[in-house]
Amino acid sequence: MRLYINMPRRTRYPIKTLPERQNDWAEAGLPTVFGQWLDWFGKTPPKRPEEMYCFIYYDIESDKIRRLVAKLLEKQGCVRVQKSVFFARIHRRRYAELTDLLRQIQQLYNNQDSIMLLPVGEDMLNSLHCIGQSFDLELLTAPKNTIFV
Repeated sequence: MRLYINMPRRTRYPIKTLPERQNDWAEAGLPTVFGQWLDWFGKTPPKRPEEMYCFIYYDIESDKIRRLVAKLLEKQGCVRVQKSVFFARIHRRRYAELTDLLRQIQQLYNNQDSIMLLPVGEDMLNSLHCIGQSFDLELLTAPKNTIFV
């Protein structure tokens, strides 16, 4: 004889934006310092002149090489937008180094693959239109913050 226990299903809560969360915290009576601290981390410093935005996308047949390139881009701080499209806020010197490194990887083996790097100006990013599932451009353009606990 088998016993089946009916477990309640988990309820899914909607994802809230930072202002919505701050309102919830204020209603709960949490100190305002916590909200100010989160505001500080939520602000993006202005882009320095030596930094640039770029899209990196590729068409690579080999699964092994494709995974290698994807891991390399993630280690360089690039954010995956789609399966073969990455976005980066990167220093111009690092952009040149990354271009050289990707060129070397591409020349290591006989292939018909392509890797493209497209620098994008801020004015072009502001006029970007996304059809379908959109992505948070502010999240992509913000530098990554690390908190050590």
